[in-house]
Order: sequence, then structure tokens, then C-alpha cells
Amino acid sequence: MALTGLRNESVRPFAEGRVWGPHGSYEAVSAVADFAVDPRAAANHGIVDLERAADPDGLVRFDADLRLLRPSGRAGNGRLLFVVANRGLLGGVPFSAGTPLMQIAALDALDPGDGFLLAQGWTIAWCGWQWDVTRGAGETSATGVASAAGIGLRAPTAAGVEPGRIRVEFRPDTNQDTHALSDSSLFFTFTEYPTADIDDPEAVLTEQLAPDAPPRPIGRERWRFVDERTVALDGGFQAFHWYTLTYRTSLCPVVGTGLLAVRDAVSWLRRDGSFTHAFGYGVSQSGRFLRQFLHEGRNVDEDGAPVLDGVLAHIAGGRRGEFNHRYAQPSLTHPLGFANLPPYDTTRLLEPQRSLGAVPKLFLTNSSWEYWRGDGALVHIDPDTGDDLPDDPDARAYLLAGTDHFGAMPTALKELMPAANPVHALDVDPILRALFVALVQWACDGTEPPLSEVPRHADGTATTRTAVLERFAASGVAVPDLDALNITRDVDLGPQAAAGVGRWPLRLGAARPAVVPAIDAGGNEIAGVALPAVAVPVAAYTGWNPRRSVPGLPTPLYEFLGSRLPLLTGPPPFASRDDYETAVRAAAERLVAARFLLAEDIEATVREAIAAYDRAAAT
Repeated sequence: MALTGLRNESVRPFAEGRVWGPHGSYEAVSAVADFAVDPRAAANHGIVDLERAADPDGLVRFDADLRLLRPSGRAGNGRLLFVVANRGLLGGVPFSAGTPLMQIAALDALDPGDGFLLAQGWTIAWCGWQWDVTRGAGETSATGVASAAGIGLRAPTAAGVEPGRIRVEFRPDTNQDTHALSDSSLFFTFTEYPTADIDDPEAVLTEQLAPDAPPRPIGRERWRFVDERTVALDGGFQAFHWYTLTYRTSLCPVVGTGLLAVRDAVSWLRRDGSFTHAFGYGVSQSGRFLRQFLHEGRNVDEDGAPVLDGVLAHIAGGRRGEFNHRYAQPSLTHPLGFANLPPYDTTRLLEPQRSLGAVPKLFLTNSSWEYWRGDGALVHIDPDTGDDLPDDPDARAYLLAGTDHFGAMPTALKELMPAANPVHALDVDPILRALFVALVQWACDGTEPPLSEVPRHADGTATTRTAVLERFAASGVAVPDLDALNITRDVDLGPQAAAGVGRWPLRLGAARPAVVPAIDAGGNEIAGVALPAVAVPVAAYTGWNPRRSVPGLPTPLYEFLGSRLPLLTGPPPFASRDDYETAVRAAAERLVAARFLLAEDIEATVREAIAAYDRAAAT
């Protein structure tokens, strides 16, 4: 069966008054999709605890929020883009220029920007997949304030499961008296796994002073469950300490139904033949979701039909996520556990899907930050030796040189974070637009895309974090402590891990190689696809930035931010601003020739580079 129908459907004009080329106006569709799946079907095998949630007729039922942007009258170009919502947020109209970053608004209130895909007649879809998202999102209240709640999923509950152990991890940026039993924060509220016993004597709280530091137990007399969903510590949880709480819960949602909701929503939309091709796009957590989706072989529906023809997973690194195991927490920002299990490299990741057929064309794009986190290179290196691996025939990998995880987030917002070095806001969206066009051409027309652009030992563009940091430290800029860097390690989750039941606390094993891009004389990365601002630099752009120094604590990398630093070799050799503009325009044109930039985006990337030149001249 799968998606069985829609409820509460509403259709509203989108960007009313705007006409998108020959495809006319657009409309926004909001609905709740109902699903019914057979746990005995081969396509559903491996969804943890699915059979425990069956109704008397043997089917498992759940529902999710569905959103569509489509040409009015349903005419279009016959192509569907499915966007995996990040923590329930729609995020915006994908690949559109001139829009706010990560919009929080109702679907019909999103700013479409230049409507890049709309002008081509694409239909764009989102479907809730995350059980712990507060639903109702994006709906604008009568006062005009948009909610940060998002599109989500009502997961079925597994029956007959005894209370089991779970862990919650968090690292506050400010001191906190209490913390929810989830990864909720200032901006997001997620459903907690309640403790089965607020007096549980076997519950354990530990703290670490750095990501890979040994955990230190905190005496049970110093902390307590305030209620079933909140924990408190005498003196409060301290800023920049990593905390892990292990306890028992009796709540057992079938988290993996989120994978089935995505699969079956796309399959349902394709069912009547309206779409000749469908593509998937996910960023960060959503990109990790797509890696999990493919690794589990979910790209074939219950009838054996292919689901996605192409996938672009952005800034996912070599990780997956907490998307299909007992007591999984999809919302975890830094999941250490099932998300870190191998395989990492693309060919091994795709092996289960390849055995079933329907392997989509796959692009994996990463910023420099994912490499510095320690797992970005695992996409294309041997996880034991660190040696280069060949490209998978159905995939490409691209490093976006010198960029960070947050990308074009306004510099003013990045500067609010406790990083030691000046930040940058390099905008990778123009490159992603061009790469998406290349992906579509590969999947639809068979046109080979650009070769992978990643750091490799074979051509001298790969190196170690230590080698890069030592060069910057010699110039006097702030660098993280070498012994406080994130490390990807083997994890032992116990004898039932293959069945999706973990043992907590987990046991850490050997470290995996951490490979980063080598740098040139000025400090910029020599591997990957370089924006004109990086290819013709007036500063050194990095994917790393240490946290501001805190007395008594080591100095690790601060999450997701890069640095904008003086060139290691001194001022740039440009006679004038006009000379600089000529050089960056030539760099942009080279990107167009290599199919990493669209001709229509030359001016945007040149403006970004010139703005960097003007900032450097002013200082």
C-alpha cells in the first residue's frame, strides 16, 4: 500500500502575481499524508521495530505533513525535486538566489528569490520524516509571527518493548540550570524521551572538556531528574562542557518510518506518470538522511519501482544519522553512535542499493569544515589506511574550498558565536546551482558531470590537520589545540547493534584517518572547487576556527565556522581594484567553462570577491 491518501488539503497561490516563464503561476499545497505499510514486504525489511507496531490487519499506519510547490493547473516540466526538511524546516525555495537564509515561514509565504527552478517548471515537494519535530510549522500566526515548529511525522509506537537505555548528548554555549532530555535549544524544541524512573539509581551523567576527551562521571548526588523530561545539575551545566546522560525510557517510536514516508511520498507523486524524473536534495542533517536512505536500499518502493533518479547531499560529510534504530534521536546535532558506523566511502555506502538496482546518480558536496571535523575525507579515502579511493561510477564528490558549514549565514550572526578568529560568509549557492544542473543532465541525458574535485594524496592536495595548523600558528593566529580536535572513531554499540538496538554507554575504538586539503603559500586550499574570492584571494579562507580561549579548558574547533585570516605571504599583488576585478572575473569564467558555475551567476560571485577586496583594503 504505502501512501493511502491526503487529509486537510489546502491550496493557496504562491508568490501571487508573479509569472514564471512559460509555466505560469505557482500554487502552494499543504496536506497531511496517511501511510499504511506492510512490515512483511521486502522493501520494508530493516525498519527497526516496524512489526511491533502493526494494527490487527497486519499493516503499520502513520502520517506526515506534505508540502508542494507546483505550477497552477499542474503543468510543468515533468521533473520533481524532493527536499528533505532539516529539523522540520522547509528552508526556502531550493537553488533560488536572493532569498533569506533558512526561512521560517508558511509555504505560501516563502520568499522565492529569482525562482530558478520555478522558471523551469519544476515541482518541489517536502514531507515530514522526523518523529521528534514539533508539528505545525511554518504556519504564520494572526500576529504575523512565524513559528519555528516544522513539518513532521506521527510515528507509530512499538508494542511489547521493555524500558531500555538511551543517551542524550549536549554542549551548551552558556551556563544552564537545567536541560531537556533532547537536543532542544534556543531555536528548536524537540520531543523528549522521558525517563522511566526519575529516581533511577543506574542513570549516569558524564562530562568532557573536549570532543574526544575521556568522559568523567558526575556523582549521582549532584544531579537529578527535575521531572520525566528535564535534568538538573548542582551549580548548573557549564558552558563549553560536553555532557552525556544515560538513562532508561519506555517511549519507543518506530523512528525508521521517516525513511518510508520519504520513499512513499515520492513514489506516490510519481505514480500517475506526471514526473519522468525525481531528484532528492538535503543539507547537513538532511544530507546525512539521504546517505542513510541510500545505504539502506530505500530507493525502491514496495512495488519494486525506482524512487529517486538523482541525489545531491550537501555538507553531510562521511556520516549518517539517528534515523532508524530503537530510541533514535534524529535531532542530535553531534550524534556519536549509529551515525558514525561504517561504511563511509561512497562505493561501500551504495552496495546495498546496488544489489537491489535503482542506484541514483549521486553528488556529495562538502565544505572544508566537514574535512576539519574529521569525517569529510572518509567519503573518498580508505578508512583504514587513508589512501585515495577511485570514484564510484554513479557518484561524484566535491570539496567547496575554504568554505564552512554555515556558508552564507550573515557575518553578523556568525560573529555572535564564540569563535577566536574573524569569520567569513562565502556563498556556495552559485556552485550548488551549477552542480544541480550537472546532476540533472547526468541522470536525464547521460551527460557526464565534472570529475570529482577533492584532496588526494596522489596529486599532493591532501595533508594532515597538524601540518596546516603548524603553518598558521607560526604566523601568530589563533589555532585549536592539536589534542582537542574531533576524531572519528570506531564505535562498539553492543551485540544487538546490527538489529538496531544499541548498548549505552558505547565503547570507543580506533581512530580513523583525518585528511584535510593542503594549502598554498598564502594559506588557501589547493584542492576542490574554489569560488573566485578563494581562487584570487585577498585573505586566507579556512573551514576551521578555534573556540575563544576559556581559562581552564582546552581550545577545540568551534562547530561549523571557518576563519578569514591574513594571507600567510602578505598583501595580495594587485595594482588596483580594477586589476583585481579583472582577475576574479577570469576566475569566474573558468568556473563556467568547467561547469561549476552558470554564466548567469558570474556577476554575483564577482561582487562577493570585490566586497572581500574592499574589506581587506579598509583594514
